Amino acid sequence: MPIKRIVLGTAQFGMKYGIANRSPKPSPKDIFNILEYAFGKGINALDTAYSYGNSEQLIGDFIAQSGNYFKIISKLPNLSDKGISDVEKYFHKTLNNLKQPALYGYLIHKFDNLIENKEIWGILESLKQDGLVEKIGVSLYNVSELEYLLNNNIKFDIVQIPYNIFDQRFKTYFSVLKNMKAEIHSRSVFLQGLFFLETDIINKDFQLAKDNINKLRRISIDNNIPLFALCLCFVLLNPFLDKVIIGVDSVEQLRQNIDSFEYLDKTKNIYDLLESLKLDYEEVIIPNKWK
Repeated sequence: MPIKRIVLGTAQFGMKYGIANRSPKPSPKDIFNILEYAFGKGINALDTAYSYGNSEQLIGDFIAQSGNYFKIISKLPNLSDKGISDVEKYFHKTLNNLKQPALYGYLIHKFDNLIENKEIWGILESLKQDGLVEKIGVSLYNVSELEYLLNNNIKFDIVQIPYNIFDQRFKTYFSVLKNMKAEIHSRSVFLQGLFFLETDIINKDFQLAKDNINKLRRISIDNNIPLFALCLCFVLLNPFLDKVIIGVDSVEQLRQNIDSFEYLDKTKNIYDLLESLKLDYEEVIIPNKWK
C-alpha cells in the first residue's frame, strides 16, 4: 500500500515553506485536524526538525492530547558555534518538545556540521546505543555529500535526499544504498512548488526549466492526470525509495495527495517519458541556489 510509504512533512506547521505557497501558516487547530486525518488514513510517520519553528511542540501537543502514535524523524539544528557540546542538549530538547521517550530517527540537518565536527557522529551513535533513537542518518542536498559518507565509511541508517521529476541526481546511488540496508527517504516531491508556479514567474526566474515545465504540463493534460498526482506518483513508482515525504497546509491537500494514488497505473505507463524530463541545472533543481 502506498500510504505506508508516505511520511507527513511538517515544515509548514512551524514556518512558511514553498515558493508557490500563498497560504497562511496553518493554525494549531488546522494542524491537529491534518494529523488526525493522516493517522486515520494510515500514515504512521512524521518528519520534523528542531529548526521548523514550533513544529515539534505542536506535534507533541497533538500526541499528548490524542494518544495517537507516530514514528517521528527529527533533525539536529545547525551548530553555528561549530561545537559539539550542544548536540545532546538539542536532542533532549526535541524529545521534550515532542513529549516522547525516544525517536524513530534523528538526522544531521546541516551537512557541514559533520564535516567540521566528526565527533558528532559518535554522539548520535551513543544516543542510538542508549535506546533513545532507533535510526540515525543525514539529510543531504548534494551528491558530493553522499559520496563523502560512503568514502568515509560512515554507517548511517537513514539518508534523506531530494528526488522529483526534474531532480534525479541521487538515482545512480539507490542500489548502493539498498545494498547497505539504508533507508532512503525522499523529499521535494513538488520541488518546493516550482511545478505549480504561474507562467510569468517561470518565464522571468526559471528560464532553464521553462521548456520542461511546459512539457510536463502537456503530459498532464494529454493523459488526464492532475499535475500534483503526476509528480507524486512518479516518486512513488521508484521501488528504491522507502519513504516519500509530503508536506501539506490543509486536510484537503492531504486528501488530494492520497486520492492521487489512483493514478499510479496511468503514471506507470508514461514513467520513462517523465524520467526523460530530468534537469541538470543546479540553479533550477536546488532551491537554496534560487535567486
